[in-house]
Amino acid sequence: MSSPTEGPVEGGRPLLRGRILGFPVHLDISFVIIMGLLGYYPGVTLVEMGLWLLITPLAVLTHELGHAVLARAAGAQPEIALAGFGGVTTYTPPKPLSRARSLGISLAGPGVGLVLGGILYGIREALGDSLVNGSWQERGLFIGIFTCIAWSLFNLLPVLPLDGGQAMRELLPGSPEVRTRLAAMVSIVVAVLAAFVAYRYYGQIFVALFMAFFVVTNFLTLRQYADARSGSRRSAPATPENAVVQLLWQNEPARARQVMESLPPDTSVDLAVHGAVLALTGDPTQGHALLTQELQRRPGDPNVVALLILTLTLEHDWDGLVAVLQGPAGPSVPRQVIDRAVAEARGIGREDVAGRLTLLADSR
Repeated sequence: MSSPTEGPVEGGRPLLRGRILGFPVHLDISFVIIMGLLGYYPGVTLVEMGLWLLITPLAVLTHELGHAVLARAAGAQPEIALAGFGGVTTYTPPKPLSRARSLGISLAGPGVGLVLGGILYGIREALGDSLVNGSWQERGLFIGIFTCIAWSLFNLLPVLPLDGGQAMRELLPGSPEVRTRLAAMVSIVVAVLAAFVAYRYYGQIFVALFMAFFVVTNFLTLRQYADARSGSRRSAPATPENAVVQLLWQNEPARARQVMESLPPDTSVDLAVHGAVLALTGDPTQGHALLTQELQRRPGDPNVVALLILTLTLEHDWDGLVAVLQGPAGPSVPRQVIDRAVAEARGIGREDVAGRLTLLADSR
């Protein structure tokens, strides 16, 4: 997965780069290698393998274009990458998306794939006996139908970060954090069952390994939420200032501002706290100016850096957040604040951001 500012596959090896329908598209060599392994079976001919390696990227690309078109309609500038086991469309919306719109974007990819697979099936039926069994035309249609429909159905499994898992998260009740935790729990159960069925009854070791990977990633999601929650419980003793910070941590900036404004005039509140509250309640220019001022005045102060990271997290300014982590203040950021950012990113479906933040945190 990727960060929009640094190309679709960080550290990948591009085979092709270009634009389709205005979207930047990256075809990574890892995708071709893995698709080649998946398409191989004893007795496969060069023609069949060539058709597989030609049609599979087109089918996955069509799937991703479904996501990208709806994401662009929401005001984002999506990028598409075909890498590893499949494709991913990354985007940063200009404002938080409604659950309905997020659901639509998640389901658009499988929807387009199923429609295209249905069209190809109709073409094959219409041609009927005129198709010579085993000809490249017949094999090409079969591969096209299989990849479009199978890839779409696979992606509809209720397992994060697949499209079905993201759709499930939007349909669950509760706050973004609660929904993501519930979705991760369901994902682990479904992925374990899918891995067992794929291996035990169909001998699909690649699918079983893929599901095992999803089990691990969702387990890590739950652990990061637990670490973030325990980090918040280990915070400093209750004071008016700490109460404001606690509300910010819980993503309740409006209440945090109410508490701060209700304090007696002689109450001393850290200017960095003031900045975070202002930035998150309608005055980002003044708020970030205060945060920058305090960071310059107290370089390396973990409290100031933590407030800046938390603010950028709640603003979903992932590029700014990464810049801080990679800058001179990065080593001062408490790990539980990064875990909070990872949990927030996963809560809105930004698995690409979550993965990158985790790598940055682990490499410090």
